[in-house]
Amino acid sequence: MLNGVLIMEEDFRYVEIPKGIEGFIGEKDEGTRIYRAEGPESHCEAWFNALSEAFGGMVSPGGVQMFAPVSRAAVYKRIKEGRLTAFYFYVTKEKRGIFLKKRSVRENPYIYVPSSEAKAWAEELQERMVRLGHVTEEELEEARPDWYGKFLNWRKRNRKK
Repeated sequence: MLNGVLIMEEDFRYVEIPKGIEGFIGEKDEGTRIYRAEGPESHCEAWFNALSEAFGGMVSPGGVQMFAPVSRAAVYKRIKEGRLTAFYFYVTKEKRGIFLKKRSVRENPYIYVPSSEAKAWAEELQERMVRLGHVTEEELEEARPDWYGKFLNWRKRNRKK
């Protein structure tokens, strides 16, 4: 229990880090699931493609909100607590200092979270809401829109025009 909130970490579906990819995705921060890598901007695309291939869909911390009704602050809190996997890539650039000495500077990182963990978090929140009696399974089912059906009907209507 953390601040009165039951943590269901043993049931959470974290992504598995395949052997051999650790060196590429970066070093893991102690006590978290944060992996930090750095390099020139030209390495960014290869890094992201490797993440996507290894873990499926990836979203930014703000993109987690597409799956789970949480704030961006909640996403960062969960990342820092080690309860959500996050991959950071710092773009490094060389700049000259006052005395023309070269030094490496890191910019703000690109940060990505596996979408599978965002979906698992949403399921965890839904289960908690049902368990606490705030919503029923039936109400949850009614709240889920039939996006695919509506999309297909929209496409049919537009083809006729």
